[in-house]
Amino acid sequence: MKQYRKFLLLTCPRSGTHMLKSSLEAHPNVICLTEMFNPDYIEGKYPYDDSIPAKQVLDKFIYCDYDPEVKAVGFCLHRIGAKFGNWPRLWDILRDMKDLYVLSLSRENLLRRYLSVQLQQIKNLDKADLKPMVFDPEKLEQDFKRQRKKIAEYNERFSNHNIFHITYEQMCNDYETMTSKMQDFLGLPPFPLKPGTGKRNNPPISDFVVNYAELKDKFKDTEWGSFFDA
Repeated sequence: MKQYRKFLLLTCPRSGTHMLKSSLEAHPNVICLTEMFNPDYIEGKYPYDDSIPAKQVLDKFIYCDYDPEVKAVGFCLHRIGAKFGNWPRLWDILRDMKDLYVLSLSRENLLRRYLSVQLQQIKNLDKADLKPMVFDPEKLEQDFKRQRKKIAEYNERFSNHNIFHITYEQMCNDYETMTSKMQDFLGLPPFPLKPGTGKRNNPPISDFVVNYAELKDKFKDTEWGSFFDA
């Protein structure tokens, strides 16, 4: 009988996934796997593909047998915005796993998330001669709404589970408190965690987006207005 706690790191791209995952990996009693249903991540690393049923992948490669000192085992899964193989029943299977604990990670400032996605697409970012970007306000608002909708949708999907809500901003601003609460949630013995990467500086968005002032004025009286104050 498996004695560890099963968990799912539910997230989306550019929302602090690596920060949280590497923090969990730093705990000696935790196994935190990567995106085990993303073809890009499993190719050449794991002996399966999407021809193998999702339940078999979960049982054989994720929630399998581990040494007794392992107290929590989980993996990353994006709600939206990342590659996903042909596993149409996966979400239903996870929803029906009543012993599954869910870490729901999100990013409060969806404008910075959107900017981070755009910057990620630039190769050799540190060396690039960055060209000023112009953000289409309609596309920006569509992305904000889409992200909020998906976060709410998947939190509802797992509403009958033990679920721990955490944001990238909370991790940055109060790391020790949040990781301590997270360890309690997963039933782990306390351990001083450290993320795999340090906190990054957040330069003004106006350094990258030439129509920032126009966007700030357009969104100032909306629910998205606070994104432009950070």
